[in-house]
Amino acid sequence: MIKVGIIDNNAHTREAIKRILVTHTLGGTAIPITILFDLEYCNLTREEKSPVPDVLLLDIEHQDTLIMEKVKKLFPMSEVIILTNLSDVKIVRKCFRNGAVSYLLKDTCMQDLVHAILITLNQGSFISPTINRALINQAFSSKKYEDLLTARELQVANGIVEGLSYKLIAEEYKISLDTVRIYIKRVYRKLNINSKGELIAQLSM
Repeated sequence: MIKVGIIDNNAHTREAIKRILVTHTLGGTAIPITILFDLEYCNLTREEKSPVPDVLLLDIEHQDTLIMEKVKKLFPMSEVIILTNLSDVKIVRKCFRNGAVSYLLKDTCMQDLVHAILITLNQGSFISPTINRALINQAFSSKKYEDLLTARELQVANGIVEGLSYKLIAEEYKISLDTVRIYIKRVYRKLNINSKGELIAQLSM
């Protein structure tokens, strides 16, 4: 069972998200999703020993990414998916630096919501196509990483930016899953980062 929390100030949006999650099927089979809570920002708290969501769907309003700090403090083990109307790449990068792993635009990707959740829980990242293209166009536009990372490390890092899971990266470059993990650790160490979100943010600057 996939446990989901929803944080959005718009009650109608929260209801729409819940309808999508509880009615979605994959190949005719219902996806086992349970909604732990749907809250406004001001009501965001966590009771001790309360169930922890596998995924948090979080709206960012008015370019206010400070809510990310509170979310990650309350739910450090939850994967954070940003679901918003903000498409500014600077905001996207800031969200990834602060711990988000996927980023969806409400006006284009609501139908992809369950797919994004499944990808995120499978070590991948789902990014709305228009946002993803902007990030990729910026990624590696500077030569500064070519002297820092090996060719294979760049390939693996680029796979992360494109939202590929470790398994898909392994298949793409015909290497083992453990080898992918080794390359990722090397990239993290060389770039002095600790998360997939930080990697996406840094390589897209």
